[in-house]
Amino acid sequence: MIDYTQIQKPQQYIGNEWNVVKKNHDGKITVCISYPDAYAIGMSNLGLRIIYGLLNEASDVVCERVFLPGQDFIGELLAQKNKLFSLETKTPLDSFEVIGFNLSCELNFINFLKILYLGGLALKSSERPNTIVMGGGLANPEPLAEFVDCFYLGEFESGAQSFLEVLRKYKDKESRLKALSEIEGFYVPRFYVAKLSADKYCFERTYHYASFPLRRAYVKDLNSAYYPRRWLIPHTPIVHDRVQIEIARGCPNRCTFCQARSLYYPYRERKPEIVGQLIKAIYETSGYENFSLLSLSASDYSSIESLIDETIGYFSPRKIGLSLPSLHIDDIIGGLYKKLIPLKKTSLTCALEVARDDLRSKLNKKIDTSKLFEAAAILRALNIRHLKIYFMFGFPGETEEDLAAIGDFLQKLMHQTKIALHVSVNAFVPKPFSSWESVPMAQESELILKRSIILKHIPAWRSISVTISPIKRTLLEAILCRAPREFSKVIHNVLLKELKSSLPVNSPGDSFWWDRWKKAMEEEGFDYRPLLEASSSNFPWSFIEKGAGSENTCSKLQIPNHKLQINSNNQNHNG
Repeated sequence: MIDYTQIQKPQQYIGNEWNVVKKNHDGKITVCISYPDAYAIGMSNLGLRIIYGLLNEASDVVCERVFLPGQDFIGELLAQKNKLFSLETKTPLDSFEVIGFNLSCELNFINFLKILYLGGLALKSSERPNTIVMGGGLANPEPLAEFVDCFYLGEFESGAQSFLEVLRKYKDKESRLKALSEIEGFYVPRFYVAKLSADKYCFERTYHYASFPLRRAYVKDLNSAYYPRRWLIPHTPIVHDRVQIEIARGCPNRCTFCQARSLYYPYRERKPEIVGQLIKAIYETSGYENFSLLSLSASDYSSIESLIDETIGYFSPRKIGLSLPSLHIDDIIGGLYKKLIPLKKTSLTCALEVARDDLRSKLNKKIDTSKLFEAAAILRALNIRHLKIYFMFGFPGETEEDLAAIGDFLQKLMHQTKIALHVSVNAFVPKPFSSWESVPMAQESELILKRSIILKHIPAWRSISVTISPIKRTLLEAILCRAPREFSKVIHNVLLKELKSSLPVNSPGDSFWWDRWKKAMEEEGFDYRPLLEASSSNFPWSFIEKGAGSENTCSKLQIPNHKLQINSNNQNHNG
């Protein structure tokens, strides 16, 4: 029995949140889902909330949650020889039929395996006779192919009913996996063999009826798609402690470095009246005082002004705060800002990426930064206390002038706006399925030099706070997102090293966990440098296409006599 009085933040393990769903397991399909990180981070993930509510809509399905516990809690579990359990009914993980993971953050791969280990489950899919481990949310599934039984490629709402029908019809794992593999969007790695021959990745089906080519599935109509109306209210603060209302999915822009456009293509919108209904329903069942209108590019929402009109009359008298991420500067200068003034609190985010227009045009990022200075008075009128700005570095063709310009830009903006600036700076990673997936990543020494130039030119003022991603962490992210199936040996090696250590793999300090990964790669004979140099003409993920109507030309697939050869033309891919 866990002694919660000895555990930090014990409320994150209780599981009795407002609007939680608890069901008896008898005669029901049992599913546990996880965002493999701490509770405060996992509960901020919208995808997890959608799947939780969607699966629990079915009367014959139980869907519960689990997150990565803290080190003190893990110590208690191991000392008492207990298995990690779900929040809702404290059921051990190995008692569930299906365990699903959101694997969108590559740095959580070790956390994912650790949850399996703590839950009493074998790590490799071939060693689990009954439980199905599913994964979703990632672009390149291959590094985890040895551990995950089935990946869902795309937006799970579109395949949820097919998934449940298979679980209802078949009761053994093998039959379920075969049936799922025949449905678009489901990828069962064990039914495919991946080989690298003459610098090309080739794939063979070992199960004749498995789908090929594989395509990402997507929700056709966002207005009719499921959305949770009973918002889970945590007992403890979480990272994004507000209601997220998704107003659009996908992005109509074509930024060369961006992966999201490809993964969430095509662009779709929710009607303002539907958004309004969701806001009212969630507020009435939760009482939340902060909402966010979520989209990759809120300004591209075709009815943004009418949407604000739809919600402002409801928000203002109830003192509800509103967050509008990724607004165009034109909207601040235009009439939209006047509508936001009556609100309790408004926060704005602007993804500039770079400080100079010449480089921004190469990224196909269409922002006129000069207008942000024109908007200074308007920002103050909105009573905005801080503005969050995103920058990136390490792009092809980048100059020292581009890097130094970030500090000059922030200094000028600070003088004119007189509000606090929260600045996030990250190194560019050529992500799978982006237009620049075949662009070499800058070397570590070059990134370290560029980071020093940026920091040198940013003024050391209290009103400007800067977070900049550790270079080694970024390198590891790049390796993990671009790795082939063989890399699973390295991931397994790192986990074993962590289990023997008292410190987690993502503990503070670059060198500690990078050294662990580097040693594991050396021990497994894996050279990571070709992954970052993008020297291959195609990639481990090139066998995946997107859904019908996509603009992806990354993979041109030919299927002669069941031997699946991939020919790639990455130059024409538009992310």
